[in-house]
Amino acid sequence: MTNLASEKASIIYSKLTAAFRLSSNPESAKMQEAYMKYKMPYWGIASNPVKQIANSIFKEHPPVDNIEYRDILWYLFTNGNRREEWYAAMFMAQKFKKFITATNIDLYLDIVLQSQWWDIVDTTASNLIGPALSNENLRKWLIPWVKHENMWVRRAALLTQLKYKNMTNFELLKDLILHTEHESDFFIRKAIGWALRQYSYTNPEAVIELIEKRRDYLSNLSIREAQKGLIRMGYIK
Repeated sequence: MTNLASEKASIIYSKLTAAFRLSSNPESAKMQEAYMKYKMPYWGIASNPVKQIANSIFKEHPPVDNIEYRDILWYLFTNGNRREEWYAAMFMAQKFKKFITATNIDLYLDIVLQSQWWDIVDTTASNLIGPALSNENLRKWLIPWVKHENMWVRRAALLTQLKYKNMTNFELLKDLILHTEHESDFFIRKAIGWALRQYSYTNPEAVIELIEKRRDYLSNLSIREAQKGLIRMGYIK
């Protein structure tokens, strides 16, 4: 991190925390923390006010280049003490779309490893990693990730194509599922089903065929999640 970028990141962080402190609600914080299994303290601020505060500050202090983008994002994640500070970082990461490129995949992976919980991991996978990779070299990135020792990295691999629709590399998704369908972890099983459900809106027949072929191997949770879209569209009852 350069000195100038570090100074800018520090200013942004100070302004964010000052604004969050003014808007904090201890009672709401307790409910948020309980819902998120007490993984990190909250200020007790709802999503829209967090975005409004973050938007105001990043309009005043936008990253001017990719170096600043990386430095500010990582500063907020490594110094953030409450989850809204991480949410503000994620807001910035998505707001400045010109910096969402394959150059920053290493940073996004670090965020997955730093956060290790579904709210940040899922957003990073589908809104940052997915757009950054597009369909370029997906297999090169996702096959190693789906074999990663960290469960959240494996979940990110499964969810990277979540918003690809007809651009989904379904052969790759099938390979990712084959690598993870044996796992008992709730978050992996849910991710398999979610990925299949999203693709079912584009190609229901392919998803139906995969479920039938792998029914003895996929968990009931994965199948139930995968079939929600198919039921909604009337393909199955």
